[in-house]
Amino acid sequence: MFSYSAAVVRGIAPSLHAQALRRSEPGEKLDLAKANVQHESYATTLRSILGADGVHELEADDQFPSCVFVEDAVVVCGGCALLTCQGRPSRRGESLGFVALLERLGLRVEHMQDPACLDGGDVLFTGKEFFVGLSDRTNQAGIDAVAAAFHTHPVHAVPVDAGLHLKSMMSMVAVDVIAIGCSEAAHSAQRLMAGKSTVTYTFLEFPDDLAANMVSVNGRILHAPIAEFPRSRAALEQLSKYGEPVQLSNSELNKVDGALTCCSVLLP
Repeated sequence: MFSYSAAVVRGIAPSLHAQALRRSEPGEKLDLAKANVQHESYATTLRSILGADGVHELEADDQFPSCVFVEDAVVVCGGCALLTCQGRPSRRGESLGFVALLERLGLRVEHMQDPACLDGGDVLFTGKEFFVGLSDRTNQAGIDAVAAAFHTHPVHAVPVDAGLHLKSMMSMVAVDVIAIGCSEAAHSAQRLMAGKSTVTYTFLEFPDDLAANMVSVNGRILHAPIAEFPRSRAALEQLSKYGEPVQLSNSELNKVDGALTCCSVLLP
């Protein structure tokens, strides 16, 4: 079980509606009101697990349309928080909003420096080692910065052949259990991970890559609704073997390349 004491979330900037960064344009129109309702449900679910005082919500900053995707701005492991230098230069001020909170919570804050760049969505921590996507948003220098900050854990680079981030096609379900999509890019990443890993993992395959993105926290598994990913029904129904499944729709933020893990930073 992945055990956490707290989480950080952030409100949705009104500018996300018109200025969202997307991999493909034009994308499906975002319903901002519906996105806010879904995001509040997400935060409420985390509060039900971690307690009201365990979820810290930062205000949205309209200068940064994508600031709701807090996972990209910081990587936390143990007592260290590494503020990232995000892959899109226009997002690099997002992490500054975290400093005071992280320091107040007793974390040691380190800052990644350019030319290193990394989005936290490329970082998969298994509890034993890191797999970090080498993607359009993360370079080798960024991966090296993760290795330097968290030097007690092995760090492995994994090329991301398609999609935005490594976790756009995989996430942790339980100890040594990884949910992974069935795209060729996901299969390629899986083969490489199996060759580099220091332990043996069980991979649960999902026909939809995005359905393989979920949040495992204190015995609960927050995942996409079966109704939204009917091809992945059988795989989603297997999650009860590993924890208590909780269906959460993130359909509006999905339209701007946001997944469930993108919307929180979990703290030990």
